[in-house]
Amino acid sequence: MYFPVSVKALPDFKIYLVYSNGIEGEINLAHLKKDPNYQNLFKDDNFEKVFIDVKTKEIKWESGESICKNASYRQLELKNLMNKLHIDINKI
Repeated sequence: MYFPVSVKALPDFKIYLVYSNGIEGEINLAHLKKDPNYQNLFKDDNFEKVFIDVKTKEIKWESGESICKNASYRQLELKNLMNKLHIDINKI
C-alpha cells in the first residue's frame, strides 16, 4: 500500500495530501466536528498542527487525533478517478 509523504492543513478543515505514488488532493474533514472523539482537533489552532508520523506513516495531529492513511488514500483515488471520468459527485 502507498503511504502519505506530505500533508498540509487548508482552510475550512480540509487537508492536502500527497502519497508516495503521486496521488494527491484535498480531503474535507469538517464532518469530524460532529464526532466527540475529534472535538480537540477543532479547538484553538490544533487542526493546523497536522503531520505524518515518521514511524507509522499515519496522518496525525499534535492534539492526539489521527485518521486512517488507507481510507484517505482510497478517497483520493476515487476522487481522482471521478475527475478523469468527468463525473460530478454532486450530481450522483
